[in-house]
Amino acid sequence: MDRNQVLREILSDEELCRKYNIKDVEKLTANAPYHNKVVEVMSVIINENDNNLSESQIYKKIKNIHNIG
Repeated sequence: MDRNQVLREILSDEELCRKYNIKDVEKLTANAPYHNKVVEVMSVIINENDNNLSESQIYKKIKNIHNIG
């Protein structure tokens, strides 16, 4: 399963789509530009995990997305 398929599979849940205002799940990709913060965070997790980054390195990237100090 490729990165885009993983992202679509995770975000295909109707409740998640409704809660986070995600539209056109079939058109989502794990590549920028992102139009939704949840899609961006999930894409970073999927992409960087696939690139064999450690959990702490992925966490740091997610912190940068949210500007967490």
